Amino acid sequence: MDTGLSICVQEEYEQWRTFLYERVTFVQEKSACHAKDHCARVLLFSLKIAEKLALPKEERDILSTAAVFHDCCRFNDDKDVGHGQRAADKYRAVAEELGLTFDERVYFIMAYHDRHDAEGEAAIRAHFGSTSEGVLLLYRIFKDADALDRFRFGPYELDERYLRIPASRELIEFAREVNGVEE
Repeated sequence: MDTGLSICVQEEYEQWRTFLYERVTFVQEKSACHAKDHCARVLLFSLKIAEKLALPKEERDILSTAAVFHDCCRFNDDKDVGHGQRAADKYRAVAEELGLTFDERVYFIMAYHDRHDAEGEAAIRAHFGSTSEGVLLLYRIFKDADALDRFRFGPYELDERYLRIPASRELIEFAREVNGVEE
């Protein structure tokens, strides 16, 4: 698949994708909707948005870490509110043994990715205070990347009005292609 990423970011994508498939365990390994293939696409979309915004590697790594873990603790393919918190808790518990440095920004992005924006943004503002704007941007990018993969459910499953970042809207056709959806 042509990811359209720069060589440097393409290498990051491949490293994180390998990490996802080889090191991250999922409660529902066989999920048709929220397993590793979905997380790999969210990783791709996160890095595409990050590259469009010229984010530094540290911020791309935050998004990548959130992408590979975000659905690992789902109990089912329904709404399953709380799976983000469970995934964040798992990330905190296994980060060191997996060779990762725990980062609170990753934790909060994951913990609130399955919640309403207002709830997640309020929690981020309360925790990060004056430094919250950067975390809020990453949170919005991540939620958009997750949303862009809604095309796996069908050609009309993404309501682009809910995308938060203008750069995300530029990836709608790419997301369709990645999911094999024709308009």
